[in-house]
Amino acid sequence: NRSSGRQGTALAAEAAARGAEVILVAAHIDAAILASARHPSVAIVRVGTAAELGSAMKDAAATADVVIMAAAVADYRPARAADHKLTKEEGVLDRVDLVENEDVVAALATLRAEGRAPTGQTIVAFAAETLTDAEQRRERARRKRERKGVDLLAVNLADAENGFERTDNAVEIIGEGGAVVAEASGTKREVAGSIWDAVRMLR
Repeated sequence: NRSSGRQGTALAAEAAARGAEVILVAAHIDAAILASARHPSVAIVRVGTAAELGSAMKDAAATADVVIMAAAVADYRPARAADHKLTKEEGVLDRVDLVENEDVVAALATLRAEGRAPTGQTIVAFAAETLTDAEQRRERARRKRERKGVDLLAVNLADAENGFERTDNAVEIIGEGGAVVAEASGTKREVAGSIWDAVRMLR
C-alpha cells in the first residue's frame, strides 16, 4: 500500500544518505513516491506479485548485510487468476478460493539460519497492529518477532487515525528478549532514521 511504500522509500533514501549501497524491491509503489528514493546508490527492482517479491527479496538478501521488510504483503491470494474481467453476465461468483502466500520475512530468516546469507546479517520486519491496548500490542509483536526469527520488529498502530495512508508514522521497535529498544514518531524519513539507528546499535 501507499503507506508501506512511503516508509520503504524513506528507509532506502536514509540508508543511501548514510553511505549504504541499497537494493529497493518495490511492489505497487506510485512513481511519485518511488522518486523520493532516487539516488545513485539505490538500485530499484520492480515486482508485481507476492511471489515475485519473495524471489527478489531472496536474491537481494543473499548478499545484504541488513534486510528491512517494510512491505505489507497479503497473507492470501486467489487460487486461480482469471485471464479476463469477471462479469455478472457470466453468472454469480459463488466463492473465491484462496491460498496462503509465503511468509517472506520468515523465509529470509530461515535462509540466514541455514548459512545462505552473510554472517551477522540483521533482519528487520514491520507489523501493523490494530490492538489499541499498548501492552497487548507489544505482546503480540514480541510473539511475532520470535515466530519470524527477526532481530528487530517495528510495530505501529494501524487504525482510522494511525498507520496506513498517513504521511507520518509512529513505531515501537521490539528487540532482543522482547524489549522496546526504541520508539519513533514523525515523518516517514524521521522514523527511518530511528530504525537505522536501532540497526546500527546491533552491528
